[in-house]
Amino acid sequence: MGDVVQIGDATLYHGDCLEILPTLPTLPKVDAVITSPPYDRQREYCGRVVSDWRSLVSGALAPLQWGDAQILVNLGLVHRDGEVVQYWDALTCDMRAAGWRLFGWYVWDQGPGMPGDWNGRLGPAHEFIFHFNKVTRRANKTAPAKYANHVRNKPQGGLRRPDGSMSGWSHGTEPTQEKKIPDSVIRVMRHKHIGGIESGHPAVFPPELPSALAAAYTDNGQTVADPFMGSGTTGVACANLGRKFIGIEIERKYFDIACERIDNAYRQKRMFA
Repeated sequence: MGDVVQIGDATLYHGDCLEILPTLPTLPKVDAVITSPPYDRQREYCGRVVSDWRSLVSGALAPLQWGDAQILVNLGLVHRDGEVVQYWDALTCDMRAAGWRLFGWYVWDQGPGMPGDWNGRLGPAHEFIFHFNKVTRRANKTAPAKYANHVRNKPQGGLRRPDGSMSGWSHGTEPTQEKKIPDSVIRVMRHKHIGGIESGHPAVFPPELPSALAAAYTDNGQTVADPFMGSGTTGVACANLGRKFIGIEIERKYFDIACERIDNAYRQKRMFA
């Protein structure tokens, strides 16, 4: 195992997550795993392309160390030989065998697609979030409700019954809630490189994405882990939200970027406090 760095409530490990995780028998309770592992044979790490994606990602996400955590995994589309590669099928199979169920399947709406000729396909503008768990955890109400504080004098809409009729609103004449559970489509613009330390990683995802997931499935002071930390975006989100963080990254240059970004997040938080 390489370096172990403590920054605020973040514990960062440099090394291979498959080697590090078994050495952490005293891993504190993890409430959520929020991660974006390398997509199937799409990136080089430590000078080589990940050849056995299934063993790597399943090996990192299926272990018992995660207890009853909510596991949220961002995966993007891969095309090979003219077809979509459903490489996530292997992951869901392995997770199920280890006792994890595919509890939810969400869409990351990245905003308008970028221009280009996409080999006959429509321009890509989304990725997926796979939600695995063993125990249901009710999501926090973090999204503004469309009809906040609007008093309804009569039923308007609602859920459709089996016979096709509408159930009507359950609030009756009471004000609706100000916050609701977030949608299954997460609308966050893709990250755009504008310089800065994070530009050293080829596939940075926007902090708003892990922030939305951590806010929905953890509470203040709880712990989030990312075994494929990359440049530390999930750790930055946790620092800003007041969550503890455990991150693992194999690539030295990305680990160093993560350390700097998370340290900067804590510095800014202290400054504004």
